[in-house]
Amino acid sequence: MSGIIPVIVHHETGEKPQSGGRKNQEYLKYCILQAKRFNQKVVLLGDSFNRAWCDDWHNADDFITDKWKAFHAVFENLSPYPQAWAEGIFKRFFLILEYLERNGYDDCVIIDSDVLLYVNVSAYAPFRHCKTAMEVPENQDLGALPSGNGYKWKACAGVAYFTKQGLTEFTDYCIDVYKNHRELLLEKWNVHKKYGIYGGVCEMNLLYLWIRTLPEGEFLNLLLPDRHNAVFDNFIGIPDNYLTSQYEFHPILGLKKLHWENGRPCCYTKKEHQRTVFLSLHFGDTTKIFMEGVCRHQTYSLSARCRKLLWKVRGMLADIKHGNTTFQQRLKLKRAAGLNKKSSTDKKTR
Repeated sequence: MSGIIPVIVHHETGEKPQSGGRKNQEYLKYCILQAKRFNQKVVLLGDSFNRAWCDDWHNADDFITDKWKAFHAVFENLSPYPQAWAEGIFKRFFLILEYLERNGYDDCVIIDSDVLLYVNVSAYAPFRHCKTAMEVPENQDLGALPSGNGYKWKACAGVAYFTKQGLTEFTDYCIDVYKNHRELLLEKWNVHKKYGIYGGVCEMNLLYLWIRTLPEGEFLNLLLPDRHNAVFDNFIGIPDNYLTSQYEFHPILGLKKLHWENGRPCCYTKKEHQRTVFLSLHFGDTTKIFMEGVCRHQTYSLSARCRKLLWKVRGMLADIKHGNTTFQQRLKLKRAAGLNKKSSTDKKTR
């Protein structure tokens, strides 16, 4: 088993549809199917609703440990997200660590259930020389704030490699930060509250803070090209990857322009028009509807395109209603700055 790196997916949301999904969240089937095309060991930690979709299925509840309970005891929801979701996005790291312990694996690759994987992770040499690997974009600014603020704190585990030791250290770090260093997380949460920026503290932020503590050489950024000029996709619904507006993009459809070579997706950079091989595609949010077409036929299906355009219009109207457009966010910042200036002037007058 020492030569095999298992690909592990955690997905337990019952029959409830999600953005871009159908009943029972059928896109998970295509995630598993695609991963098995390239990998010998694909594991699903799931629930009774998705048991039939992976021959190496395990009940996620069977991997609950005292360590997860210790995290649950200190966790605080510093976000506008529902409590169960805000805590649950940390859960897979604890469950997967227990899976490795029980089954004698020294490392693994974790993928989100809306990812299509195009690489044999057991044969991917860069994983053999680090403790962890994940997706970290260069720009770490919250878009609504002035450039250089650095408050995005984004390290994405859409595709992430961990040694068992790395996963142990990260889960220890999560417990320690929530228990003993809450002020570190409040720094980000207070920025969101002060300027009315949607979002808050999530698992990506803890991953980002943790990898900054690692010695040089222990972390590998999967958004940077390897020696074959191959990268992992952070999100197919934006032109960004490591750099902002890096790849050719369908602006109306809101998807990266894909080309196919030998069964693998490629994109061209905007600036140099350089071909880049993508070792994964991440279908976040409403782009999940494209997973079936891409997995089965290597194309964005026509029906999915029409649905996506409809949702895009509805999303724009919802953003306007809730004040989440870029223009409205900038207005909020100006008003906040004006109130702070007025408050400072009033204090001087007194």
